[in-house]
Amino acid sequence: MKRINKRLGTILLLTILLTACKSYYNDTIHWMDSIELGTSLEDVKKSQPDFVEIDWEKPDTVDTDNMGLRFRITKIKGNNDILAMDHYLLFNDNKFGGRKSTK
Repeated sequence: MKRINKRLGTILLLTILLTACKSYYNDTIHWMDSIELGTSLEDVKKSQPDFVEIDWEKPDTVDTDNMGLRFRITKIKGNNDILAMDHYLLFNDNKFGGRKSTK
């Protein structure tokens, strides 16, 4: 009986650990892909989920692709991306123009 309780306890502990360490990486990609082209910068800021941090104060000026500004996603809650990709939101004239992911 003690052996069964010990196994159940181990399974319960592993389940708790696995669910507590949720990665929001795919949720972030889904959020970025669901932003409609032409959405205003302010509306994108308002729709930003809690699990994503974006450096809104330090945009890069981007001349390539004629996009204007790009804002880097600095943190994704629970991210365990082994490739360590960088993700950016691209804007032209304060209108969303897409996203870019680079290594």
